[in-house]
Amino acid sequence: MENPDPLVIVWGYGQGPDGSGRRVQIGRHVIAIAETRSDVDQLLKMAGLAEWFELDPTIVEWRGGDPDVWSAPGCSPD
Repeated sequence: MENPDPLVIVWGYGQGPDGSGRRVQIGRHVIAIAETRSDVDQLLKMAGLAEWFELDPTIVEWRGGDPDVWSAPGCSPD
């Protein structure tokens, strides 16, 4: 079930201008396109949310695929 007001949303794959990556939204603002889970972790750290995430991983909602989805459905990751 989706959290009605998550702090961070990582949208499904294919959100970048070249059709790759996942949009990362904090609050109401899209802040970046992440290409890997490590990118999301770095964005959380830069936003000062890494410690919050460690205490409560539900602050991040993964939509359109879990944290391990980094390619289009049916495609192998590079």
